[in-house]
Amino acid sequence: MKWKRIYICSPLRADSWPGVLRNANRAQQYIEVAATRHKCRAVAPHAYLPFILDDNEPDERALALDFGKKLLELCDVLMVCGDVISEGMRGEILHAAKLGIPIKPLNHSPKMKAAIQAMLEEAAQ
Repeated sequence: MKWKRIYICSPLRADSWPGVLRNANRAQQYIEVAATRHKCRAVAPHAYLPFILDDNEPDERALALDFGKKLLELCDVLMVCGDVISEGMRGEILHAAKLGIPIKPLNHSPKMKAAIQAMLEEAAQ
């Protein structure tokens, strides 16, 4: 049986290393919530890549973003988590839209749904 795979899209960047760690930890929590709620495999490369690659180094950031997009291509759904859309998240959301992968906010927030819709409409123009 092939399990549905959900890509977790949430912020990583922060002003400090403790902030990055906090965001990576949140990504791990989103994995657990999505996997439990939807009985699926949830993936979030930014939950562990900060321990391997430095997000402040342009080449390493580009590698991490590219890896995330390649992993996204294997997923059935992109789940937007958190209350802001970062630059990296924007790239993931637009990539999912280009591939026809459904984009869903984790908590069905009307504000987040509207932000995603506005971003997609702007990109389509």
